[in-house]
Amino acid sequence: MSAMAERRMTAKEMRTRAWTQSLPVMFGYVFLGTAFGATLAQAGFGPIWALLMSTVVYAGSLQFVMVPLMAAGASLIAVLLTALMVNARHLFYGLSFIERFKRMGRAKPYMIFSLTDETYSVFCGLPEDEPDGVLLRVSLYDQLYWVAGSMLGSLLATQLPLDLTGIDYSMTALFIVICVERAMNREDRLPLVLGAVCALGSLFVLGPDNFLAPALAITAALLTVTDTVTAKKGAVK
Repeated sequence: MSAMAERRMTAKEMRTRAWTQSLPVMFGYVFLGTAFGATLAQAGFGPIWALLMSTVVYAGSLQFVMVPLMAAGASLIAVLLTALMVNARHLFYGLSFIERFKRMGRAKPYMIFSLTDETYSVFCGLPEDEPDGVLLRVSLYDQLYWVAGSMLGSLLATQLPLDLTGIDYSMTALFIVICVERAMNREDRLPLVLGAVCALGSLFVLGPDNFLAPALAITAALLTVTDTVTAKKGAVK
């Protein structure tokens, strides 16, 4: 058990802990949220739309995809199917935290709703005995960063001409930094190796438009097998 969890953390300590853990996400979300808000404004949707989408939808890449769909007046069925395809990866993320979220009581629905790629990566770096209040605050702070960035981009786009070329790379850079940090702080790098091999293999076979879901499924299956084998070896010992 970590030293922080040996005693009950105060609300102030949990806020500070959550803020420091979510700080890398803040830089990515503010920049990319700004890009989303500006893109939405350029499509003819004002700040209120940026606020509503980032509060109610809160799905990052899906929000970018929804902009041309909204501008074209796409049907609800088309939007729903697109949302399923774009966010199918979250099914795999959620499975690894479903038991933890069940223990969080009334916070469970929000924890499920707010589990983004970046929030998931932060959770994976926290100890298993991290207080629930820290996880809840990380989720909340991450969404607030995204909402703030979206509103900022929407407001700026209506006042200033913005060239946002390349700003979408900020999230790729964030993932690279988080991945390298986690790899350096872990002794067991097998999940990283398996994920990389599955991703590259799927990319080579299926192409950039179709590789993500199969890569996640294969990685999840392999990690399940390795965890089962490891557990059995530990039980025998």
